Amino acid sequence: MPYTRAYRLSLPATGSWRRSGPSGSSGLYRPTDWMSRIQRSKRCCRVTVAAWIKRQIWPGRSPRPAIEGRTDMGRRLDRRGFLVAGAAALGAAASMNVMGGVAAGGQAEKGGKSVKGAKDVEQYEVYALKYAGPFTSKLAMVLWMEGWDQEIERNYYFWAVRSKTGETTLVDTGTGPTEGARRKLRNYVNPVEAVARLKINPEQVSKVVITHIHFDHVGGMEVFPKAFPKAKFYVQRKEFDFWVKNPVAKRKPFQGITDSLANKALADLEGSKRLVLVDGDRPIAPGLELLLAPGHTVGLQAVMVNTARGRVILASDCAHIHRSFKEDIPSCLITDMVAWLKSYDKLRGKTSLDLIFPGHDVMMLNDFPKVAEEVTRLA
Repeated sequence: MPYTRAYRLSLPATGSWRRSGPSGSSGLYRPTDWMSRIQRSKRCCRVTVAAWIKRQIWPGRSPRPAIEGRTDMGRRLDRRGFLVAGAAALGAAASMNVMGGVAAGGQAEKGGKSVKGAKDVEQYEVYALKYAGPFTSKLAMVLWMEGWDQEIERNYYFWAVRSKTGETTLVDTGTGPTEGARRKLRNYVNPVEAVARLKINPEQVSKVVITHIHFDHVGGMEVFPKAFPKAKFYVQRKEFDFWVKNPVAKRKPFQGITDSLANKALADLEGSKRLVLVDGDRPIAPGLELLLAPGHTVGLQAVMVNTARGRVILASDCAHIHRSFKEDIPSCLITDMVAWLKSYDKLRGKTSLDLIFPGHDVMMLNDFPKVAEEVTRLA
């Protein structure tokens, strides 16, 4: 079939197509070739793109002559360039299926939940490991100025996040054996032994996230670096600098919630590849993200995890119990009320309330499937 009359195509800065007169053989295209390529695409795209190309190239009027010497009008498209542009158009049309929030092989986000079933997003299992408790305190120490005449039970936890391959991220370290004995924690178990209950291979623990540097969340640093030799430890730089370097942290109001052995273990890792100081929000693996959430401490971080249930947020002591999130009431143990309120809004804006897990609520042990001694699966 002879070539029909074709035109050299230029793409001006405005993005509209321009014909610039009959071209040589390098600029000739057989319209049927274009259409045959389009016909291989999805039927839903074929008609739309074919009509669009026809309107651009054969609008039913004489071609305008090329403007000589004008380089600002765009660039010339050779055969390969045209096909690339056509492919881009087809891709844009095909992406209409995704514009509404549904990715191929996935499910639309709704209510802050993750894209379920997306093939390119890792999904994890999340476990709560109780290592001590229950312990009792006044409700007003957990909910700001609420219930001075009431008492409430809480547990001590840390968490495990496991991928399909068995690679594990631990969230917090629990309390170390020295501090656990000094404080006479009820039903205390060495956190390393708690991890063993879940039959986790120590060599598969690749990351340990320290949400904040209080004794019950960082104390396991006394034993973790040796127990999990391949693990890197993630902590917010603000948190590290305050508790390890700032002399204010050595003053009496802070001494009841610190662990000097754990702080020293962290300090000893500074400058090594095993300590990762984080500035703000940061993904640390596909489907696994750190979220800065100050208020309880200057640099507390939560962990957002993609699971089959949706986006789970391990909020640590951003709240001690779930009522804080539901009723917008902080605990008494906070350093910055305004930052705390902003952190609550941030976390609650990322997922549904039932997928946000606080630091000490007994419901994590009582309301979820038990998979080992004092271990439950949250998602």
